[in-house]
Amino acid sequence: MLRDLIDGISDLVDMASFYADEKMLRIEASDPSVICKIEIESKKESFSTYEISSETNFHLDMNLMKKICRRLRTGDKVGMNVENEYLEFTIHNFVERYFRIPLLEFGEPLPQIDINASVFLRVKGSVFINLIKDIAVIGSSLIIKATPDEITFFSEEDGVRTSITVSKTNSAIEKFNVDTECTSKFNLSYILSFLKTVVSADYIDVSFGEKDTPLKLECPVQNSLIRFYLAPMEI
Repeated sequence: MLRDLIDGISDLVDMASFYADEKMLRIEASDPSVICKIEIESKKESFSTYEISSETNFHLDMNLMKKICRRLRTGDKVGMNVENEYLEFTIHNFVERYFRIPLLEFGEPLPQIDINASVFLRVKGSVFINLIKDIAVIGSSLIIKATPDEITFFSEEDGVRTSITVSKTNSAIEKFNVDTECTSKFNLSYILSFLKTVVSADYIDVSFGEKDTPLKLECPVQNSLIRFYLAPMEI
């Protein structure tokens, strides 16, 4: 999971903010223009060992983290320790591999996002991921049209169109709610990068609304909650 998580985040942002207290580790990251934002919450029970002497906040270079996490293999155990303005990262298997990277100066907290969504869809993770990949074969943007009975995902560029319609009775849908019919448009490349972080998700919650409402994707993955916001494009 960690390798996929860091790989997806680093495609979208250069650095991430880490907040740790006695209850959980929280990660927030955004691109400089705040087109997208990722939030991750991992309770201490998610870790085999979780020890903290006091609350701590720090930034990490995600490109460096990506290079390190690409060395992870199945069966590896990972340890992270913050000490003297550095993050110490160890990978345990037949040998112990040690990496140390500097913490970046902590800046202003990222804005908190609260959306007023008129559409909510809970869909099987694998179904949603493959749906987005199918749309991306043709287009660079995703248009979503919702009615009380179905949601259509489509893209159309230079006369070429692809579309997928999901009805509320589809077996891949666990929850389906449309308060108001609406159509929104989003950048596909951001969504594809985020989906790298949730390849093992059992389901994904999809929320959006009128054309000015951000897209929100949220799902639990291995005792962590991963949340993604994406600003809409003009239709």
